[in-house]
Amino acid sequence: MSRPVPVWLVAVVATALALAVWVLAVPVAGVDLAAGDPAQTVGAASVVLTTLVATLGAWGVRTLLRRRTAAAWWLTCGTVLAVSLLGPLGGTSPAAVGTLVALHLVVGTTVAVGLRPRRALDVPEK
Repeated sequence: MSRPVPVWLVAVVATALALAVWVLAVPVAGVDLAAGDPAQTVGAASVVLTTLVATLGAWGVRTLLRRRTAAAWWLTCGTVLAVSLLGPLGGTSPAAVGTLVALHLVVGTTVAVGLRPRRALDVPEK
């Protein structure tokens, strides 16, 4: 059986990758990252807090799905990610929408892969 990745490590990696996307988009590329009506700026603190909350929420869901098949995990992750992609549509510019979609995809993929269930392989005995 492969050993599960610690949740804290998944949270750190997801947060670091999300911040990397944010840094490349906002300070480097100059994207005005805002969403909603009225528009609210999406800052680094928002990125960090949202990533941590999403990771902890996924950890709870993984715990609930512990006795289910791996397919239940992937179906749940795919559904949540698809629904979460509706949020970036509220971006105030095409660049903001693209950046928000990238943030959702990076965090969602990192959390789904990092927290995926690991089970012992069924090896037939000889």
